[in-house]
Amino acid sequence: MEAKIKKIKKIDGYELSNFVKKLLPIDKFIFMKIGKEGTVSSVYFPERDAVKLVSTPTTDIFETDITDSVKVSFYNGTKVIDALSHFNGDIQGRIKYSEIDGELMASDFTIENTDLKINLACADPSLSFMEMSKEETDRAFSTEGSIFEFDLLTTHVDKMKSLFNLEREEDTFTLAVTDKGVAVQGPSYDATLAHSYEGENAVGEKVVIYKKYINLLDKENYRVVVCSNKVVFRSLDTNTHLTVAVAITDED
Repeated sequence: MEAKIKKIKKIDGYELSNFVKKLLPIDKFIFMKIGKEGTVSSVYFPERDAVKLVSTPTTDIFETDITDSVKVSFYNGTKVIDALSHFNGDIQGRIKYSEIDGELMASDFTIENTDLKINLACADPSLSFMEMSKEETDRAFSTEGSIFEFDLLTTHVDKMKSLFNLEREEDTFTLAVTDKGVAVQGPSYDATLAHSYEGENAVGEKVVIYKKYINLLDKENYRVVVCSNKVVFRSLDTNTHLTVAVAITDED
């Protein structure tokens, strides 16, 4: 089918950059589904042991008359951020797209103002996109059977990372409920993070998590829900969710 052009009256470069930055820690390949009401992206490691879902009202990033969702994929999110950094003030845009199997797929994404135009080539529309189905998303972020939950603030994350430096050779750490609250533990340290939590008879419960997953968190506050096989981080500041698998240990 012949390609069409959809104009974007205004792009908020700061918000678009922030959206892309949330996804980059997992994959440089960026998939976005721009809809009339919301713009959403899901990204995950090949093993799907870490899944991140980011969504925001489309009007926070784009001023456009899009009525049908358009799928946009960039080969390298860092290049998108770099391109946006060359603009000051208002940015307009154009999406070149075609209909494939009943869905609108972008082939080019152009950003421009009166003095500058940059074309960001999109991934081949015939390639499969990294879009999770509703069923997959619901399953990934389900908290059914949770053991305990608590608020993890940015200060708590900084504290955790500082303690990790004591044991750089260790790949994992433990989240445990003690009589003092929720603690982060390693072979040489035991520090209480949160004195309050929810979870009946949770004292003594614990899970082991890979340290690398903590680097996937944004500089935001989270509600953490701990289940037997995964830990779900729900941002309290934006509509961002992260699910990571718990580590399998000898004790298991």
